[in-house]
Amino acid sequence: MEHDTSTTHSPGVAELRALYRAAEARAARLRFIIEVQNLLNAAAFETAAQEVLSRLADFAGASYARLGFPPLQGTAPKQLTVGKSTNPGHDGILFASQAGSNLRLMLIGSPGGRAMDPDDRQTLEVVAGQLADAYNLNRQAAENQALLGDLQRQRSELAALVAQLIQAQEQERQRVALDLHDGSAQLAAGLSYRLQDLAARIGEAHVLKPEIDQLAALARHSVADLRAAIADLRPPELDDLGVAAALRTRLDAIDGLEVIADLDAASDRWPTSTGIIFYRVAQEAITNVIKHAEASRLVVRLFEDGKGEAHLEVIDDGKGIGELHHPQMRGGQLGIVGMRERLALLGGRIEIEAGSSGGTHVRAAAPLAQETTSE
Repeated sequence: MEHDTSTTHSPGVAELRALYRAAEARAARLRFIIEVQNLLNAAAFETAAQEVLSRLADFAGASYARLGFPPLQGTAPKQLTVGKSTNPGHDGILFASQAGSNLRLMLIGSPGGRAMDPDDRQTLEVVAGQLADAYNLNRQAAENQALLGDLQRQRSELAALVAQLIQAQEQERQRVALDLHDGSAQLAAGLSYRLQDLAARIGEAHVLKPEIDQLAALARHSVADLRAAIADLRPPELDDLGVAAALRTRLDAIDGLEVIADLDAASDRWPTSTGIIFYRVAQEAITNVIKHAEASRLVVRLFEDGKGEAHLEVIDDGKGIGELHHPQMRGGQLGIVGMRERLALLGGRIEIEAGSSGGTHVRAAAPLAQETTSE
């Protein structure tokens, strides 16, 4: 019987050493890639890129390294360098990043130096990709920050415009109120006094006495209506005390309705623009209840939630919103449009719906911004 005397080949010491060195080299390349990523994650791009460029030069045995890239901000291109060419006439390009990349990486050194094998070149390409990814992330972050700054600036400008618009509206209301007070209200009051004086002088037996009494009563009602209109145009409490105090004064003047007022005193410290708009919205909603709802009960709530939003609720037990489309309610519909437009100036919203047990439930809300008006 013949026996196979061949033996399996066993690696020699030299071959084991070569395998060990290759494994160490692969581990070193991997550590290098990880360290580069950690550097790019830990610092601003330009700071980290300068350190990475120095390490790249050491890794490739380059005497000079250059990294060029578009600016994150501004217009001038950026360029980072490490070392200098020691032999310009003989140095060559050891590595250059691929064309088409935002970053231009170049390593220059002596061609007679350490040979760069394919694994080393692949490592350099990976690091160049890491630099490009880090640059793109930083560029996007810078662009997002710039966009956020633009958005905040536009919001500030819009808030200032809203404040100016509201201030102009209120100044016009105040001017009209003063004109009414000094003009029509004084004339109506004078007419009322003259008619009362005339009624007293002609005596009870005069044939015109009843008619003069009716005219005098009509004049007194006109004076009262004008004074109420003047107060609605610019209630002094709104300037002196705030929106909650002004609303309480308005509600205290209502007759013939059960009125429940839940008004948070903190609302008196809201920004002026917010207070004015919420007062006007409440004023319109309350007027709609008095004129159109045929209600017996009115609830008004004014408060701020924990999310920085102002809220207003006006609830009645009247005939509800089903009558809003009636021809006689055309004025009420215009009032609703006005409420929506006012709240839109603050970025707010309004909801008008039927109450759970009848009547109408008006809800208004708007974000509370910082004070934007200027003296």
